[in-house]
This record gives sequence, C-alpha cells and structure tokens, in this order.
Amino acid sequence: MIFSIKRVIPSIITISNLFLGFTSIVLLSMSINTEVSYISTACYLILIGCILDSIDGKIARKLNVSSEFGKEIDSLADLISFCLVPSFLIFVYYKVIFPNYLNLPSLIFLSSFPLIFGAIRLAKYNALEEMRESEKYLGLPTPSNAILICSLILFVNNAPIRMILGFNQFEQVVYNYLSWLFEIQYMILFISTISSLLLMSKVDYEKFPLISFNINKQNNKDLLKVILFFIILCVSLYYRDYDIIILLFISIYIFGNVLKFLINYNK
Repeated sequence: MIFSIKRVIPSIITISNLFLGFTSIVLLSMSINTEVSYISTACYLILIGCILDSIDGKIARKLNVSSEFGKEIDSLADLISFCLVPSFLIFVYYKVIFPNYLNLPSLIFLSSFPLIFGAIRLAKYNALEEMRESEKYLGLPTPSNAILICSLILFVNNAPIRMILGFNQFEQVVYNYLSWLFEIQYMILFISTISSLLLMSKVDYEKFPLISFNINKQNNKDLLKVILFFIILCVSLYYRDYDIIILLFISIYIFGNVLKFLINYNK
C-alpha cells in the first residue's frame, strides 16, 4: 500500500495542476459579460499551478517513481494550464477591460499565440531527445510564459487598489518605471506576443535546479537563487507587493537571457 501511494504522488500533483487550469477556464468564462471579474483569481490559480509543475517531476525522481505515464500527463497538463489558459486569459482580459479595443478576429488571432506556439514547443520537447536531455531549455518554457502573462495582468489589475491605499516608496519607484503599461493599452498583448514567440526561439533558459545540495556547485548556486527568490516572495506577500516581485524576477529571467543570447550571437 505504501509503495502504491508513493507511485501516484507525482501524478496527483500533476493532475492538481490540470484541475487548476480547468478551474481557471471556468472562472474566466464566468467573467465575460458579467459585472464580476475572476481574472485575478484565475491568475493566482495558474501561478500555483506553476509551483506544482516545478515540483512534480522532482518528487518523482526523488521517490524513484518516474514513468512514461507521468511524463505524458505532465505534458498534457502543461498544454492546458500554461498554453490554453494564458491564451484564454488574454482574450477575456481584453474582452472585459477593453471591449472595443480590437475587433474579434484580431483578438482571437493574437491571443492564440501562447496556445499555438506553446503546443508546438511541447510537441518538439516530447519528440526530440536532445531537447529533453539538454542541460538548459532551448526556447522559453511554457510555465515561464504563463507566469509573465499572469504577473503582467495582476500588476495592472492591482494598480487601482494601490492608488486608493497609497503607494509605498518601493511601489512608487516601480510604477514610475512601468507607467507605460497603463498608458498604452496594447502593451500586455504586445509583450505576450513577443514572449510567446520566444517559446520557439533558440534562446537558452536555465532549468529549475534539482532539490539537493549534493549534485554539483552550479546546482547549489541555482538552488540558493530559488530559495532567495522564495524568501523575497514571502516577504512581499506581507507587504502585498508579490505581483511586482514576480513580474520583476520573471522579466529578468526571460529578457535577461534574450539579451545574453544577442550579445553572444554578435561575438
């Protein structure tokens, strides 16, 4: 019995991620043509799903219960939670917040990018062994793209609340630098389009480190960075600046690696 339970723990975590993705779709559907918006709630659920996605494979390897079924269900969960949901999130966001900004065909086309390019990336990852065995991700991982889209929308959605309560010094600095996100309506759509194209790029992205300090020095450094991020994130939860912290860190991760790629490419 203990052995059987151990074998299904990673799959339960993966299926929980899939359930969160489905719940997000339901909540986003309920936000269309109603006065109540669940857009922020859907973003929170996907961010939780990203955490689950980052640990299911690690736990499977830690328990020595990795399987082909686990890999397949993980890929399917990623397709729903980090490809379909971000596309639907963008569509609903612009349909609700800026209903007259884009005509329907244009909005459908542009909001489909996370789904289409994410599905292609996942298929390539499953089909090509060199991508799976590589020390780094080739192209932006789908969860990272989902985190960027969710953090952008949360940051913009939380702005009115902060304006009512008043900005602290840190928030004021961030909002001064990112004021264009509020002034230019298409910026979230534009950024999500660029990040979705990065799913198919040749830019290298670091993988989530193994949960152990007995692997190698590089894994230890990466693991310490992750721990530091979660400490900062926990502190930001107290000050209610979590959306800013997530947006800043994911932006550095995504576009910092693009900059590194361009610098090395021109050498």
